Amino acid sequence: MGNIRKIGMTAALTLAASAALMTAPATAAACYASNGNLYCGNAYNAPIYAGPNYTAPNGNPQRVVDRLLTTQSYFKCYVSGGQHGGGNKIWYYTYGDVTGQWGYVAAVNVWTSTDPFPGVSRC
Repeated sequence: MGNIRKIGMTAALTLAASAALMTAPATAAACYASNGNLYCGNAYNAPIYAGPNYTAPNGNPQRVVDRLLTTQSYFKCYVSGGQHGGGNKIWYYTYGDVTGQWGYVAAVNVWTSTDPFPGVSRC
């Protein structure tokens, strides 16, 4: 009976670990730079803004032009823009998955280990 309990506990722990891995965001290890571009995991449904800021120069909210529906994306370059929840001002330039519009994603929504990510070109 002890072996059955041990096997059951091992299976439960393995299942719990697998579930945690499936729901965890992509890690920075999944990010890499190539030819100045960034390929990296990102938040699902991350908004892409018209400019690298949450507010436009006139004080109105910045327009969301598209969204990232994939969780592994291409980013052409980075800029320094407005402060965001990631504790820095780095925004990555990319195109969206819904309409194909180009714009900026706050680095807080890109799973980099550091911002700007080494090897990524400045826009």
